[in-house]
Amino acid sequence: MLSCRDVAGRASALIDGDLGARETAAMRLHLAMCRGCQRFLRQMRATRDLTQAAVKAEAQHEGEDARIAAILSELHDAKPSGD
Repeated sequence: MLSCRDVAGRASALIDGDLGARETAAMRLHLAMCRGCQRFLRQMRATRDLTQAAVKAEAQHEGEDARIAAILSELHDAKPSGD
């Protein structure tokens, strides 16, 4: 049976689906019996989800900034020269 240290070391691989069937089964067996590792894995999943959401929000924000800059550039270029 895996130790808590083993589970902690392989938790990312489990979350990412990078473990084989035997390793996944061993991890799930340990997790079925160990509340501390269950909490640890939940925290890792929450961290992953929050990080992905932050990256997505930042990408959207950068896209909005680019659109605003393009609009402002077009407005500047289209401004009538009444000088």
